[in-house]
Amino acid sequence: MIPKEELRWYLFEETIKMYSKNGRTNYEKHRYKDLNRFLSDYYIIKSVGIASKACYKISKVFNKQENDILVHDLLCRYPNIIHQLELNYNPIFFGINIKPFFKSLRRKINYYPLYNVYHDLYRGVLDYDYDQLMDSFQNLESIVKKINPKLIILNHDFTTDVKLMALVASELGVPTVEIQHGMYSGKDRVLSGNYVDYVFVWGKYFQDFYLNSKTNRKRQIRILGYPYSVQKEKYGVYNKRVVYLGQPMELYDDSYLERKKEIMEELSGICDGLGFELVYRKHPSEDLDWLRVNLPGVNFTTEGETLEETIKNNDIFISFNSTALIESALNSKMSVQLINYDIPTDDFEKLGICRSFTSLKELKEFLKELKTLDDVKRYYSPVDPHYIEIPSPSPGEKFIELIKEIL
Repeated sequence: MIPKEELRWYLFEETIKMYSKNGRTNYEKHRYKDLNRFLSDYYIIKSVGIASKACYKISKVFNKQENDILVHDLLCRYPNIIHQLELNYNPIFFGINIKPFFKSLRRKINYYPLYNVYHDLYRGVLDYDYDQLMDSFQNLESIVKKINPKLIILNHDFTTDVKLMALVASELGVPTVEIQHGMYSGKDRVLSGNYVDYVFVWGKYFQDFYLNSKTNRKRQIRILGYPYSVQKEKYGVYNKRVVYLGQPMELYDDSYLERKKEIMEELSGICDGLGFELVYRKHPSEDLDWLRVNLPGVNFTTEGETLEETIKNNDIFISFNSTALIESALNSKMSVQLINYDIPTDDFEKLGICRSFTSLKELKEFLKELKTLDDVKRYYSPVDPHYIEIPSPSPGEKFIELIKEIL
């Protein structure tokens, strides 16, 4: 067990330091903001926690399976995997979000709220209260002992709340699995998957990336493939609709906000001049109010529109190095990487994902070519399976195969 005096370092400061080394100087500010936001909303969230705990206790009266698996609630983004878990085990969502609880009510799946634990945990971080941090550890340990899961599945292992779960699991000897949740650049240090027992990655490229990284943690890397179900769409009507997939570049430094504004103003002008309709899809961590104020001439995707809907309803996708750009490429959409931030990143074209350009001038010439076409089919190339495999027969079935090997 980590000494009480070192808990704050492990749960909060170590991650801040890792991100800072990768140039994300604003990450600490954003994490403090998240902690305070949760505490300010706690009494509303607590009422949801009371309801969800009551539902959990009632369900356990009628369902006494011993196949419990704790599942990080953010993993509800992978419906095929969750469906297969329901068929083979007894998954129980846990986490900090409210939406997964309401989703769980419509299916045979439990949700265990940890809001009281997180309240004490975040307050302990903010107040440098080591006793309160230890209390949060012991409370979570007691809960996990009571549930006695066979496995804990995580979306990541770098935020304070999830690192606490990883620490408890390690102390209790419960195996942990992380599903790769985003794109990692070969130029960056591994920021996730440092505290779990197994990391399930998208392809051989990422397996090698982990195996070649320097870490003191012994972990096993398995290839799952892309965790979303991918549907190869047939090309329909080409409406010349362009989507820019936003990213929170301001995590690196506030100066990138001005750069973001310049890029979008110029790209908007290019699209207008060529007759393309440009829409901006914001990243969940971006500030929509700032975007609307500073990009008055840019349209945004409809609030609540899923990424799947955005990909289905548009033709061309542009971003710096977004995971969503990879998903659009996997779904047979014309995808373009625009490398014009001075931040190290992999070149998607060299990796066999999609076309890449280093300036808006180059991108403009390419869009001119696309303007004269009736469709963009002949410009599309499939994503290299060395980078991302498509799981067979499905992400969920491949996932179950992998965890059965562990259990």
